[in-house]
Amino acid sequence: MKKILIILIISAIFASCSEDFLNITPKGDIYPESFYASATDLEMAVTGVYKVLQDAYFYANHTAYTVAGRDKTSQFNNVVEVDVFNAEGDNGEMLRWWAYAYQAINACNTIINNYEGADASEDVKKKAAGQAHFVRAIVYFQLVRMYNEIPFYLSSEEATNDMPLTGPQVVYDLIVEDLKIAEEYLPANWNGDSKRAGVAFTNGAAKSVLAYVYLSMAGYPLNDTSKYALAASKAKEVIDGASTWGYKLMEDIEDLYSKELNYENRSCDEVVLAFYNDNEWGCPLCGFPGDYGGWDVFYADLNFFRSYPEGPRKDAIFMWEFPMADGTVKNYTEMTKGHPYYKQYWDGKLDWDKPWEGMNWKNSRPQVAITHANTLLVYAEAKAMSSSPDATAYEAVNRVRNRAGLDDLPEGLSQIDFRDAVVQERAWEFPGGFWFTDPWYDLVRLERVEASVLERDPSENQIVNQPTKEHYFAPYPSVDGVKNPNLLN
Repeated sequence: MKKILIILIISAIFASCSEDFLNITPKGDIYPESFYASATDLEMAVTGVYKVLQDAYFYANHTAYTVAGRDKTSQFNNVVEVDVFNAEGDNGEMLRWWAYAYQAINACNTIINNYEGADASEDVKKKAAGQAHFVRAIVYFQLVRMYNEIPFYLSSEEATNDMPLTGPQVVYDLIVEDLKIAEEYLPANWNGDSKRAGVAFTNGAAKSVLAYVYLSMAGYPLNDTSKYALAASKAKEVIDGASTWGYKLMEDIEDLYSKELNYENRSCDEVVLAFYNDNEWGCPLCGFPGDYGGWDVFYADLNFFRSYPEGPRKDAIFMWEFPMADGTVKNYTEMTKGHPYYKQYWDGKLDWDKPWEGMNWKNSRPQVAITHANTLLVYAEAKAMSSSPDATAYEAVNRVRNRAGLDDLPEGLSQIDFRDAVVQERAWEFPGGFWFTDPWYDLVRLERVEASVLERDPSENQIVNQPTKEHYFAPYPSVDGVKNPNLLN
């Protein structure tokens, strides 16, 4: 199984939102419990989970939250307030994410709590449950990283308008448990299943995400450094067994983003987890220059771009020279916003000689969540922090650096210096469109948000509130705070 993408199979199963707290309705659960009677019922229910995930990860819902990091900035109101550490509970981008996230959790809970009663083979039931456990894990993972303390429940009966918030330890424990079940229940590939072959979740994705979850648990706010060893072990399992799932680094980093390998329900061998748009979602216009008719929702931070090392990776990720309709070429300093842009996930239909033609808000490019490069970097950092930066840790990070056109890291680095070098490599490897592994999350887990704002160019958006720990996490939606006083910010 080379790639795990979310495909749109049914056009609409969920209502967008409900007035009820956390959208606890039959539609949010997909179907009443009595519906789960057959393999076909399970199939439809799992399909519904894929659909709501497509809705959840649409648009700038996650990009908005992570824009306060080092790699990007904006002049789009909902995003600017995050960038200047002045986010409010009515932020439209995060409101959408919150609503769809809990719809996905409701759907997964219902499958998990009812799949065993279906008249279907054990294999069919476990595969359905495995997909539900996997999705519940990644959604709770995003929620706990964004909000820290959250409404947490395993069945709709537990969700009430006055339910208390649950701390990150309990949430992370459930995430780990879910991913371990997904490891067991999901196949290594879906060969023979014409609907899911090449597109559905596999146990390779579950293992890769679990390694990343362990790394996150080793940092703030849990600071459970015992998880470094678990992260290293799980990442090494994926690296050593990469051929099982077809994972590998692409020799040419441009292939990681090329139209030929990443378009119309497919992606290259480096992609571990992504979300497929099928010409319906994705919004490449969000990161497209207004000079070309784009929406300028986000673009590259000036100092991040200026300090970015030259080489094929920079060429593949950024655009800073812009051909114009009159035959001239403008440098980014001459563009309306005066910033470079992230081009790696602009739509494959684009004509690079005339980029203002053929772009619209719908996209056929997958939104990549995790790549095999992430697993290599998770291993390098976790191995160094659990024991020492040995030869295997150096090999893992140097594979990513060499592909980017950089030399090996110098030998003999201390544990902390090696860790910091790997974290910097992560920032260079996953800026812009990598919302799941965005550099912002490294700033939070290593408690570096306060220092990061000092690296901004003075011309960028002026900070409204100097960040403290309370700015590490997003504000709760004000609309749900009215219903549940525990969510009042």
